[in-house]
Amino acid sequence: MLDTLAFVIWNVGTRSPVALARDIRASLGEPRKMFAGATRFVIGAIFMTAATVLMLTAIADPFADFLPAELFTLLVALAIEHLIGNDVRALTGTRI
Repeated sequence: MLDTLAFVIWNVGTRSPVALARDIRASLGEPRKMFAGATRFVIGAIFMTAATVLMLTAIADPFADFLPAELFTLLVALAIEHLIGNDVRALTGTRI
């Protein structure tokens, strides 16, 4: 869930790399947009870090099982974000 929230905040599953580059270029001259983007990045990174820490505590043998489990959860979270990301962002009333 936390991985999915991070991806929803970052808007990675539904935004193309070209659109991302265009948005970054457009916000370079506007401090308010730069602050909003930096804030979204930090909040998403906090969610991603929390998900990773919780994953580490839930796995019996982290050295052997962490990487496959984390990759699986990231792929599932990305798929979920692709499916419901726009709806979640619409529910919050923000245009990210």
